[in-house]
Amino acid sequence: MKPIQLILIALLAGLALAVWLNRGNAKLLNRLIVGALALLGIFMVLAPDTTTRLAEFVGVGRGADLLLYLAVIGFAFVSVLLYARLRQLEVALTQVVRAQAIENARAPDEKLPAEA
Repeated sequence: MKPIQLILIALLAGLALAVWLNRGNAKLLNRLIVGALALLGIFMVLAPDTTTRLAEFVGVGRGADLLLYLAVIGFAFVSVLLYARLRQLEVALTQVVRAQAIENARAPDEKLPAEA
């Protein structure tokens, strides 16, 4: 086994373990997907010829190119999901701030408690 294979396997396993142990912030489905992707990545590291054959089967020249294309698509997908989550959090924050402002509103002629 080549040193780069050991490094990649360790990184993939570490990533999967970190996500799996972070139960408070990661849903079960997300943890399962990351685990499956880590296992697939480890398989591809151990059997790179399989990745090349799969790439040739779908019409891509090399396995590395196929992985790059899949990574770009995955990155775009994750970016869209993160953007949607960010927008959702912005709307929730706006609602909380608006409710707090209404709750703490006072008439224009009222003085602050420190001024009274």
